[in-house]
Amino acid sequence: MDTPLGIAIVGAGKAGTNLAQAFAACPGAAVVRVVSRTDASARRLAEALGIDRCGTRLDEALADADVHAVVVATPDKLHAEQAIAAARAGRHVLCEKPMCRTEAEAEAMTAAASDAGVTLMVGFVERWNQPCVEAKARIDAGEIGTPVMILARRCHPKALVRGRDWLNDDETGGVLNYAGTHNIDLVCWLMADQPERVYAEMGQLVLEGRNFTDCVVMTFRFARGGIATLYESFAYPHPYPHGVDRSVEVLGTEGALMVDFMRQPLAVHASEGYKLADSVTWPRRGAQLGGAIAAEAEHFVRAIREGTPVQTPGETGLLTIRLANAAREACRTGRAVSVAPDA
Repeated sequence: MDTPLGIAIVGAGKAGTNLAQAFAACPGAAVVRVVSRTDASARRLAEALGIDRCGTRLDEALADADVHAVVVATPDKLHAEQAIAAARAGRHVLCEKPMCRTEAEAEAMTAAASDAGVTLMVGFVERWNQPCVEAKARIDAGEIGTPVMILARRCHPKALVRGRDWLNDDETGGVLNYAGTHNIDLVCWLMADQPERVYAEMGQLVLEGRNFTDCVVMTFRFARGGIATLYESFAYPHPYPHGVDRSVEVLGTEGALMVDFMRQPLAVHASEGYKLADSVTWPRRGAQLGGAIAAEAEHFVRAIREGTPVQTPGETGLLTIRLANAAREACRTGRAVSVAPDA
């Protein structure tokens, strides 16, 4: 492909804006169109990107010959419908996590991409975060022996829920699906294995007046014997110095390693208070973003242009939804739930 890969951004919220800025700086790609819920939000992002094609209709974007791939960054309830429409129109798809809400939706998305012969990638950005990349490389090189236990935590301040009514159990699956799928994918990747048994406890323990499960703890037993505990919350106090407090500790038979994103390299003391600036996941470079989100965009573009597989295809998203559902069932019944590998 000699011409740039034409990208349509679907969704002009935080995720869509961040991904649009990442793709705008991506070699071999060009953001050519924006689709959003309202004309005003679509126009606002399009103007920031210096393009003029925007609107509220996905079908118009899919009819545009300059659109080769679609980035789905809308509320979770829309992911399956929009990704399937894009695949059927012959467009490659990068779908923001969580992939969707149900296993049936995930299976339909994966099947649509396979039938159309297009790429479907799920946006598990932590796989491109340099500390996680380094941890994975060291594990694979045998530096800590065989990984046998992982503790992964991902916590957000409750202030991030304010004004986002679509963050609810019905539309997003609560903190389990909305944020927990990041860690579900991460621990499976680091362990290089799939869980065969899942146990969990969860509830709405802090937030009031919302239909949003805000705290989850999961335990995985992997097929080769390893174990992992995942700690997820959307209920940390406000103010909080960082928007996503996350860490991963991996114990191996010959050593251990830890990634701690709360210890950001950049701390800022300003008039609005003390904060930790994200200098690894999506650091700003003027009007563009770098870091892991840029690496994710570059991976997607390179895979399509070179015809190579993506690191996080639809099957990885399907697995996270399956494991999240198993965790929800384990909490409901008070019993561990068995999960057949590659079911």
